[in-house]
Amino acid sequence: MNFKLPINENLQRILGKPYPFDAIDDLKKKAIAKFGPGRLIDFGIGDPTDETPAAIRQQCKKAVDARKGSGYPASIGSEEFREAVCKWMKKRFGVSMQAGEIVSTYSAKFASFHIPSYFLNSNKGEIALVPNPGYPPYSDGTLLAGGVPYYLNLLPENDFLPLFDSIDSKTAELAKILFLNSPHSPTGQVYEKEKLKEAVDFCNEHNVILVSDECYSDLYFGKKPLSILQIKGAAECSIVVNSLSKRSMMTGYAVGFAASKNSELLKAFAAITRKSVQGVATFIQDAAIAAWGDEAHCEKMRKEYCARIDALLPALLQIGCGIEKPMGTFFLWVQVPEGKTAAQFSEWLLLEKGINNIPGSLISHSFQGVNPGEQFVRFAMVQSVEKTKEAAKRLLE
Repeated sequence: MNFKLPINENLQRILGKPYPFDAIDDLKKKAIAKFGPGRLIDFGIGDPTDETPAAIRQQCKKAVDARKGSGYPASIGSEEFREAVCKWMKKRFGVSMQAGEIVSTYSAKFASFHIPSYFLNSNKGEIALVPNPGYPPYSDGTLLAGGVPYYLNLLPENDFLPLFDSIDSKTAELAKILFLNSPHSPTGQVYEKEKLKEAVDFCNEHNVILVSDECYSDLYFGKKPLSILQIKGAAECSIVVNSLSKRSMMTGYAVGFAASKNSELLKAFAAITRKSVQGVATFIQDAAIAAWGDEAHCEKMRKEYCARIDALLPALLQIGCGIEKPMGTFFLWVQVPEGKTAAQFSEWLLLEKGINNIPGSLISHSFQGVNPGEQFVRFAMVQSVEKTKEAAKRLLE
């Protein structure tokens, strides 16, 4: 064939890089062949295996019929959905919101990936400040937008916290977006009020949009995490992104929201959704209303995840791993035994123990001579307590 495929040069920046969870597929196939179907204990992708709560499912079923003639969904979300989010924000964080300050999104992944294309000027060297390790759509979305990811290395010696005073003046001048994630995936760190205030002050000083990914705000093991909108000065510069995927085991529903007290920051969401895709299906929004209105299932899952972590953590310590119980999320960020890399340890777990996980090097980047994930692996604690106990037993055999 003589046809030469024209490809956007920004797209080429991410096409050659596999999605982290696809990179270990061949090893998983070998492990399944060795241990047999159903014997692999998979802590890899962070997809809850627990059922979506019955009340949410029932509301979705009812809504399919109730919405049979409702037509296209509004690009910004239904009034009822946005009011439900406002009520939840008030109850959970004490933050008063108006429906006009909320936009429905296709979960947080879609929003996080597209935000750079809304606010970065392509090929001008503009920067998004990205936690490292962190959620891949932050950096991939930045690359597709023609921006430059500048990684904030999250290291154990700094309690896995970003150091804003380490950002030089030239970088700060070019920075247009700061991605913040608390509770943080995958380290499990929860940012205290003082650290959040540092982020807000930095963004206001340098005219940077603060994107606060709060998808794990209801998955915590101790003090309740704060929303960025509880911090003085955040109203003008911040966008909150949240989702029901992990909070309410609704990964298949793909529904969440973006919220901001600054209406200018939300205009792009409404405009782009209106021009490119339909809004989130109304019956899914109705199911989401039921989810935002219920706290009991969140309390139940916090206890469940805590039990799973407690079942596995002692065994990891016994085999020489470095780890502390996370403050939030359902991830374990595990320092591998001395003398091994993340890739080596992850492969050993998979092929010798039948335990799948993600090498930290796949969800972090080498930056300024450091790859923060080189000595870590990630466990997503999505398996039952029984399977988790089986994994712990295998580790010690």
